[in-house]
Amino acid sequence: MRIGPTMPCKTNKTENRNANLLEYQRRINQVIDYITDHLAENLTLARLAQVAFFSPFHFHRVFKSMTGENLFESIQRLRMQKAASILRYPSSQSMLEIALDCGFSGASTFARAFKACYGMSATEWKNGGALRWERRKNRSNLSKQLRSVGKASPRTICHPSPGTAGANRLNQEEKDMKVTIEELPSYRIAYMRHVGPYGPSGIPELWRRFEKWMDAHGLTAERNVTLGISHDDPHVTDAGKCRYDACVVVTQDFEGDALVNVSEVPGGKYACSEFTGTAHEIEAAWDDMFRCGIPGTGFQPDDRPCFELYPPKATADAGKVVFRCKLCVPVRPL
Repeated sequence: MRIGPTMPCKTNKTENRNANLLEYQRRINQVIDYITDHLAENLTLARLAQVAFFSPFHFHRVFKSMTGENLFESIQRLRMQKAASILRYPSSQSMLEIALDCGFSGASTFARAFKACYGMSATEWKNGGALRWERRKNRSNLSKQLRSVGKASPRTICHPSPGTAGANRLNQEEKDMKVTIEELPSYRIAYMRHVGPYGPSGIPELWRRFEKWMDAHGLTAERNVTLGISHDDPHVTDAGKCRYDACVVVTQDFEGDALVNVSEVPGGKYACSEFTGTAHEIEAAWDDMFRCGIPGTGFQPDDRPCFELYPPKATADAGKVVFRCKLCVPVRPL
């Protein structure tokens, strides 16, 4: 006897659709990671489509539908963010070296692009303009949030950082911050990504989902090293574009699935500082690392992602009000 569609069939269709969307997201994240790691290279549509395993003919449309940006805009934004982030801190690189490292053909092309993006020259940015731009951005973001939510609680729209409520401990924290230079190994990781503002608004929920996935694969935070990787500098990146990965260290033969990608975190020298606190406090601790922790070490930030290193039994579970980790910033000699 022929019967009509049943509820399980509808459920299967929904599950299949969700699985397909996750696969698209996984591939696009893979492309963005590739762009970030190869900004100095000629990033062609054909090459990036190959990385994503999409047809070059359709890839540009797929990329924009998933990210809200066309491919060129995304590449240009990531290049500008990298340059702006480098210029915020002391560096021995010349403007031409920074331009070439970020994928620009020369100093003049870089200068025009930088001024068009930030409204000032790269030299002005380096000599104090970055701080002024950041303050304007923060005021603009705050204004947008107030307009969109009406009355927002302070917890929703701000986090402890220099110049805000919650930063009164700054001088004492500067004195207490201990930074060591360590040689860390490379890590093979499985990761799940959050795109959006850093802080307690979305990252704790990411960790909850990631820990469920870990438990299902026999990878518990009680026994495994986990990492939280911040790919973007929130001072020069729009909050909605910031990428944060919840990661667990895995074996070399581990393979990803529909929910996670697999990648490598390069080893090398890192400036490290122990942190104990809440998700609301960690942003200020990161700022302290760059402002008063690293400058006294004789090193400067290097071009690799920063990450939080969580030893076993110290995961950033949102249910734990206080957690501990090691803040790790890649460095090279000043």
